[in-house]
Order: sequence, then C-alpha cells, then structure tokens
Amino acid sequence: MPFPPPPEGGFSESQVTWVFGHPRSGTTWLGRLLDDGLNLKLWNEPYMGQFLAFANTLRKNEPTRFEDPTFWMSHPQRDNWRASLNALFTDVIARQAGPLGDRAGLAIKEPNGSVAAPVILEAMPQATAIFMLRDPRDVIASLLDARKPGSWMDARLTLEFDRTKIVKQSIARFEKISEALTELETKATGRVYLMRYAEMRDDTLVEMRKMARTLGIPMDEERLSAAVDKHAYENIPAENKGPGKFVRTAKVGGWQEELEEQEIRLIHRKLRPFLMERGFEVPPRSGAAE
Repeated sequence: MPFPPPPEGGFSESQVTWVFGHPRSGTTWLGRLLDDGLNLKLWNEPYMGQFLAFANTLRKNEPTRFEDPTFWMSHPQRDNWRASLNALFTDVIARQAGPLGDRAGLAIKEPNGSVAAPVILEAMPQATAIFMLRDPRDVIASLLDARKPGSWMDARLTLEFDRTKIVKQSIARFEKISEALTELETKATGRVYLMRYAEMRDDTLVEMRKMARTLGIPMDEERLSAAVDKHAYENIPAENKGPGKFVRTAKVGGWQEELEEQEIRLIHRKLRPFLMERGFEVPPRSGAAE
C-alpha cells in the first residue's frame, strides 16, 4: 500500500524558524513570545536534530569518512544528502506540524538538537534560525537546580543526582555547541539571529523587534507588546516560579552565588575561550588556583 501524500496547506520552508541554544538558556520563554507575540505556531522540541548528532561524533573520531563517497553524508555526496534531508524535513513538517491556518509561520524549538544546527540549516537554505545565547555559568546553575532531588525535573530522571557529573556533561555540550554556533554563523550568514539572554532580559520588546526585522518575520506591535508583558518573569505568579520550579529566577549572573568554587574554576578552565569570545566577563587566570 503506498504511503499517503502529505497534507496541503502547511508551512513553506521560508516560513520555518528554528530555535537553537543550550537547554535551560531561555528557549521556552522565547518560544512563547514567538507564538503569542509574532503569531508563529510553536512546535516544541520534536527532536528532529537529535538523530543527526552522530555526525559530530564521527567527525571527531573518524574524520576521513567524510571524504569517502560511500558514506551518505560525505563531502562528495553533499548535494545529494542536502536534497535528501531537505525532503525529509519538509515532509515531516508537512505531515506533523499541522496546517498553516492564520499563522505567520512555524517556530521549531529544538535546543537539544543544537549541535546539528549547521546541518539543518544547510539542508533548509530558505529557513531561518534564532540561537539563544545565555551565560554558560547561569545555564549550568539552572540545570543543577532543575535536577536536584525534589525539583521539577527530578521525577522524570533515573540517574542519581551528581553535581560534578552534571557540570562536566554541560561543559562538554557547550564545547560542541560553541563549534556548531561558529559553523552556523559561517554557513548561514544572514539567516541566523543571535539572541543574547541578558539583552533580552534587559529590554525584551526591543530585542524581539530587532529579531523580527532581521529575519523578516511579520510583526504586529500591539500584539508583540502584549505578549512581552504577559510572559515577563515579573508577571508570573509567585507560586509558579522560584528555586525547584521550571521557571526559576531569570537572573543574569546568579551563578556567582549558586555555583561552588571548584565548579566555577572548572568551567573557566574549560570554557574560557568561548566565554571571552562571546563577551562574557571572566576573571583573569590565577595560576595554580585556575
């Protein structure tokens, strides 16, 4: 029996905006603003980017495979795999994202697939992307809070809470995301907006306006302003935010009080180049202590 064709009336590739960034970097907040404020239908974490992450491991462990045309994602097969992935992504979107309706476009929130962002945008040359960049130290502090016993994420985890392991895993992920972001900015120039969490917290409306204009997303000023107010941290009921909750503190620089000294030293030792390159303040090296 043949497969049914995808339904008509879905989202064209040029109407798709991907949302990348490290988990706990503010992508949920951004997604809600794209949905309510810019009238983009939000598709929350379909994990389409996850299955492509193997290519990053292969590139590190066996880079010569990328010159072998028998490998389907090799450089000699670039035109073919780009076309194949384009067909896959557009078909999945057509079948599963639902009809366009009165929406201005589709926002696919995919922070867990951020390491595959360069491949995704290379395979979808008409799509755009927003990369949510938050201070890695604040992100790690948020992850530690989310995974501690009794917190909102604890019930769905099977692993024992281990601060050191979480910090090391997060550092490794940031190292991969750093490489992906640099590649993304090179390969998808003009199609990627770097949204800095600190600046968005400072003036959300200004940053959302700037992003919409840069990426060519239709904007209704009144609707966007109302969404910014609705989803502002300050307007979230007290019982729905705070330590241990999904919406925590939204504080910039809170890591200085929340991370342990040895964790801070480890993060600075491993991520110093990334932090400095992206404009985050890092104390000078302190010899043996660093």
